[in-house]
Amino acid sequence: MKLELVIVDDSPLWLSLAEKLASAHPLVGGVLTFEDSYDAWIHIQIAKPQVVMADIEMPGMNGFSFLEMYGNRLPFISSSTKLDFEVIARELGCVDFIAKPFSKQAFFKSIDLVYDRIYGKRSA
Repeated sequence: MKLELVIVDDSPLWLSLAEKLASAHPLVGGVLTFEDSYDAWIHIQIAKPQVVMADIEMPGMNGFSFLEMYGNRLPFISSSTKLDFEVIARELGCVDFIAKPFSKQAFFKSIDLVYDRIYGKRSA
């Protein structure tokens, strides 16, 4: 089974980087991206994706808003340039937090963690 991932980030640069990394990960089957948090919110309600990666610092609905609504029902990866946000994001239910700028290794580790949370630990 492969993951269907939704990425929400108002920065085209970070959105593009995350999309490229996700597309290269062997456990990711599909990636859908949103720059607008409200468009993402509508999609999440309708499509109920497997995993969402959301930037915390966005205009309109920020990553904390997403976590407050879905954090206990949907696996989330939170990302931010502000490391102080990690504690709050985890308290709101994110599975993992990636500090920006993130590396390919950190991104892949986060995807692996979410995959294992959904499907159980993979054998090495």
